[in-house]
Amino acid sequence: MNTRSDPHPIRDFFISDLVDYAPKDSAEMMERPFFSISKRKRNKSIHYESPDGKLWIKVNANPTHGMATIWDADILIWCISRIMAQKDAGKNEVRPIIHTTPYELLRGIARSTGGQDYVELMKAIRRLRTTEVETNIRAGKRRYIAFHYLGDIEGDGDSPEDPEQLKSLTLRVPDWLLEGIMGGHVLTLDREYFLLTGGIERAIYRVARKHAGNQPKGWVCKMETLHTKTGSESPLKKFTFRLREMCRNDELPRYAMKETKTQDGSAAVLFIDRTFLTEQAAERRAADAGQRHREDGRTAWIDADRDPRDFDLAWSAWIEKGHAPAEFAAACSDKRAIMPS
Repeated sequence: MNTRSDPHPIRDFFISDLVDYAPKDSAEMMERPFFSISKRKRNKSIHYESPDGKLWIKVNANPTHGMATIWDADILIWCISRIMAQKDAGKNEVRPIIHTTPYELLRGIARSTGGQDYVELMKAIRRLRTTEVETNIRAGKRRYIAFHYLGDIEGDGDSPEDPEQLKSLTLRVPDWLLEGIMGGHVLTLDREYFLLTGGIERAIYRVARKHAGNQPKGWVCKMETLHTKTGSESPLKKFTFRLREMCRNDELPRYAMKETKTQDGSAAVLFIDRTFLTEQAAERRAADAGQRHREDGRTAWIDADRDPRDFDLAWSAWIEKGHAPAEFAAACSDKRAIMPS
């Protein structure tokens, strides 16, 4: 799995920090390509349209800083988490403004806190500040809204060029994002998401978290659709090859990936929460054990010179009385045992 270690694991958190431990993300942004998934500077715009043509997104990069990346989005996740903490605490007025420090922010998104990490943090904030998004999601087919991922930025320190010395940092999320948060369009992520190093892995996890959720039977999606939803610039063939690698290597937190096909024969992926796979495996083991006990019991029944035609009735009566299936065979061989005839 393409991951790194967590520099601030849960044991390092104070009890009061646990409310922030489970990161929150915008459900509306998780299933669509709002960010570049490449670490290379991207200036090419993203143009996305839903299959029915009703929803569209345009993401435009700043020529100087490039487009905001899926790693930069960790900062928005941190902001959403803090806003949700205000909302859950019953604050009368939830504002789109987050007061924090560079150290607290880096720690909250599982980044190291060395000098270069502060520099990269400020670069990410600039990309979020200058990337422009246009979309008609929530506005309607004939209307749209345009915004930047972050609004006004304020810092308390000598210079933003020396972010390690910043004593405070104030970030403002756009009203569009705040409205989505207050409208309940938020999902909880696994903290392990922050540790994924690949852009495709991160994008696929977000899509899976949005659609597969907690469905016991999982969720199936065509690889071609995943290619569109992630906004990958890789050719479909190369993207499909990478997804197959991910299926083989079990590369996502929480969700298992299995290569499959849809009814029309298209290459697809089944995403399913591993909790349900564990439950299904336990059910299969129990069913297999039950079948073995039944077969052993039938053999013992016949060896005890009992009529094979009476076995099904005897087995059912034994089970209905709450006796252990594994004990049936021994009871068959005991001539003194009271068995249904």
